[in-house]
Amino acid sequence: MKLKYAILLKLFFLLPLILCAQTQNNKKTKSYEKLEHLTIDKIIYYDSPYYIYAHKPVETAYKPAWYWGYCAKNYPPAFKDYAKEANAYILPPKSFSEKQLTDYEAKFKNLKPQDYPSPHVYCYSEIYFTYKKTKKQYLMVLSYELDKEISNIQLNKLDTLKFKIPKDQRMKSAKNGNDAYASLYDAPTHINYYVLDSDGIYKEGDNGEIYLNIIKDGNSNFELSGNRFDHLLKTLKNSSSYIRSYITDGTRFFETDKPTRNGITVIGSKRKKP
Repeated sequence: MKLKYAILLKLFFLLPLILCAQTQNNKKTKSYEKLEHLTIDKIIYYDSPYYIYAHKPVETAYKPAWYWGYCAKNYPPAFKDYAKEANAYILPPKSFSEKQLTDYEAKFKNLKPQDYPSPHVYCYSEIYFTYKKTKKQYLMVLSYELDKEISNIQLNKLDTLKFKIPKDQRMKSAKNGNDAYASLYDAPTHINYYVLDSDGIYKEGDNGEIYLNIIKDGNSNFELSGNRFDHLLKTLKNSSSYIRSYITDGTRFFETDKPTRNGITVIGSKRKKP
């Protein structure tokens, strides 16, 4: 019981497992859309990232598909009765007893922002996909986790060319400039995986198991590319269409965009839901 409780605390107090694909000398890399065993169903790109501070989703008017799955393991205040409700959004079912959840909720209330090494989380994309072998549906959430806030972040203002400048040169020039997005150029993308359960709810899955057995399909000879924001832009450019989300005057909107040779064409109406 002590061991299980220790594991529980580790799961709750640490942010979800960091999975950033890095190129290794003896391994090839593949982008999301090049994985033949997966079907990309939908991509949502958050031009205005969905912001989480110290485990608290800041936006209240809009809740992404993975909101309750995330909060079940990370943010007890989202629930009226956390101990009784959280297990409905956790895989496998009934992972934790009500006492374990009650204990975590009590400890969470004593946490302060300084207790989080990277309290500012900016989720910039959701990629929905199906594993062809089982027809099961999944969702990966791409985000940056930073120690300092970027106020009013808009990724269309980010100079993607700077990703290609050697780090030492970029850091040297940054001293003479005022680039609000400088912290993003070398920050790894954090990926959390969610599973669409039989009840129609996306629940937080086992990141390691999904990456190894679903994303890599048990193949150890390649790594997933796309650990930077500019990699996502390449994926968007190669897609038939995607959903772009942005915030205007405090309200989040969505539109469907289609990449063309002449730029981006809006093919869907402006709306408040994906």
